[in-house]
Amino acid sequence: MEQNNGQEGFAHPYLYFNRAWAAQFRAELEKNERIRREWSGYLKLADQLLEQSFTDEAWADAEDSQHGRYGPPSEQVARMGTVLGLVYQVTGEKAYGDKLKSALLHYSGYRKWYGSGLLKNDPPWHSELNTSRFCHGFAVGYDCIYDLLDAGERRQIRRALVELGIRPTLRDWVLPETRIHALDSMGHNWWAVMIALAGVGVLAVMDEEPEAEGWLDEIVRIFPEYFLYKGSVLGSKSPNYDEAGAFYESVNYANYGLYEYLVFRLAYRERYGFTDFSDIPMLGKAGDFFLHTVYPASERPLTVNFGDGHILSGAVQAVKLLLAGGYGDPRLRWYLQEWNADYGFYDFIYHERIWGAEAKSPSREEKSALYSEIGWAVMRSGWEKDQTLLAVKSGFTWNHAHADAASFVLFHGGKPLLIDSGNCSYGRPEYHDYYLQSEAHNVVLFNGQGQSGEDLPRGVKEPGQVYHLVDHAGLRYVYADAAGPMAHHFSRNFRHFLWVEGVILIIDDVRAHREGTFQWLLHCEGEAAVEARDTLHIRNGGAQAIVRTLFPRELERKEKIGLADHDPDTKVTYFSFETTRPAREAKIITAVIPVDPAGPVPKVTSLEGHEMLGARIERGGKVTEIYLNLRADGRIMHRNCIGTFDGWETDAYLLAFTRSADAWEAGLSAVERCFISHGSFLRCGGHPLFSSMSRATACWTLHREDLSVSIQGQPYIRAELRPGTVPQNISAAGGAEIVSIRDGVVTVCRRSRMPARRPG
Repeated sequence: MEQNNGQEGFAHPYLYFNRAWAAQFRAELEKNERIRREWSGYLKLADQLLEQSFTDEAWADAEDSQHGRYGPPSEQVARMGTVLGLVYQVTGEKAYGDKLKSALLHYSGYRKWYGSGLLKNDPPWHSELNTSRFCHGFAVGYDCIYDLLDAGERRQIRRALVELGIRPTLRDWVLPETRIHALDSMGHNWWAVMIALAGVGVLAVMDEEPEAEGWLDEIVRIFPEYFLYKGSVLGSKSPNYDEAGAFYESVNYANYGLYEYLVFRLAYRERYGFTDFSDIPMLGKAGDFFLHTVYPASERPLTVNFGDGHILSGAVQAVKLLLAGGYGDPRLRWYLQEWNADYGFYDFIYHERIWGAEAKSPSREEKSALYSEIGWAVMRSGWEKDQTLLAVKSGFTWNHAHADAASFVLFHGGKPLLIDSGNCSYGRPEYHDYYLQSEAHNVVLFNGQGQSGEDLPRGVKEPGQVYHLVDHAGLRYVYADAAGPMAHHFSRNFRHFLWVEGVILIIDDVRAHREGTFQWLLHCEGEAAVEARDTLHIRNGGAQAIVRTLFPRELERKEKIGLADHDPDTKVTYFSFETTRPAREAKIITAVIPVDPAGPVPKVTSLEGHEMLGARIERGGKVTEIYLNLRADGRIMHRNCIGTFDGWETDAYLLAFTRSADAWEAGLSAVERCFISHGSFLRCGGHPLFSSMSRATACWTLHREDLSVSIQGQPYIRAELRPGTVPQNISAAGGAEIVSIRDGVVTVCRRSRMPARRPG
């Protein structure tokens, strides 16, 4: 059901469809059962809208705030514009068009489309999110019922769209003579929403408003800057979008801002035939962010809900419009199927692009994602329903991004188990006093204190980071640096996540400026039973996880009172594991064990030796031993931090190797997989198994038949592996490449692009 507006010129309707499409759609309804079923529901919605009354402006303007009570009328006219407008064009039934006309004429009589609280700003604003919704409803409505309006009605509706919507928005956000906002002041979802929907309004009056072409040119010219904005050091602002397509505010606001931009882009495409994404390449990556942050579950999908997101809300709207706009990724259709997405205005018009082609789940090779510019990482055991997902955040704090550097969440067995506290209505005091604060997240506090309160309104000066994501040979690893956001307390605040053999080890390496106590916070969903001094057993329905603290051995567990997600009137319990004696530094090692009901729980025991802490994991006939080299925590200057652990000599910060449980000797011949973090060499019995001149994070397998390696570190890194026997099959992963195989030495290198930094 593709359309070609060129056959009819630009006679209304033309924004998203024309009369030829409407005729074709009527024919499609006769033969397509699914579309007919969805259309029946859409007609019921249209009939409900026929019964609605309109809002008086006195009521809308009675609340003195930036939005006032303009939300209900703006949402109503936006809904009527698309639903009644489309139904009128398809059915030809005048009642739908007449109701829409009455709505447009009524809201044309408003004096303004924004809350009066904006006028108290310095300088005053004259547009907000409700203004944009009015613009969209008026634009689509005007386009759809143009033939029902006489000349006077057209002038009245067009005047309202231009004078109450388009001009105030462009004056506040775009035009150099009057502009208030810059990307650095509103570099987030508002900017995209405001300008995009004003742009749809401009497109609706292109042939009748003399200034429209100039307005449109300016909107199109500046939009790439929004997607390319990389933040500001001086202003403590974050990038809008990560190079890999993620949006820093949350999945919720990524969906909102991107969707509204794509609403404009679709209309622009229909007018000018622009079909690709070459002007803004990031758009081709945005869908991956939504894919990697969804958790497929039997009951219903969940979303990684860092910041002001919602665990039960996905990005269906933006994904649909990516498909409608020509980004035909079958994984996005799989995403829509997971959410069991309903049909709406754009589904009918762009049915073939959104729904009419293949749907395919993401591949096994893309189970992990790192968004280094905004500080997110996501790892999962698989894409099937009810698997395990671990997400980590250590990035910015400001405007929908909370004080949550190095926090994490865990979904398992179809349920959330270790959670983010979420949020509530922004008007509630609990939003600022609890949900935004560090105490509402799974982080480490110092003397009961988290990030500075100034981070929330002013932006964090030194954001957190995530580094060196590894997903190779059944081992996953990433680490978070949260020292910047906690710089008033800590000089060192690193959190390492090592997920191996069904166990997630969380290793916190913290050092404070002065002596004090440390608090390791854990928020969970469901019931938490205390099984031992050091063990919690968490159950949410049939999903279970065990949380066991290994070090320090003297941690004291306390129960704290928090607030439920999106329900500040409900109190919930969370846990604080606290050191008992003042100290300047701590190494806190915790094992999180997602329980597999089909198999035995992995056995986890602690290891402790000279300048070493660690853990042993036994599962399924395999033994993995992990060593934290205490000499490598920055305490040694100029001399290398070399330690020897069970016959292995290394300068690595972390070392892990896996062997068969039957191999009692942990020597080179018994090892099946090795992992090092921040290490330049690994030797066993004098044999140099791994060597690189700069410290690397690497994982590799050692089998008679094959060797596979993944390596990260400096932008250019070269390393040598010397397996006891060089296997026939040798491969590299994660952007690495095999350079040579000679005389028993496998040389591997990796060249990576330096992450973008905020400009000054």
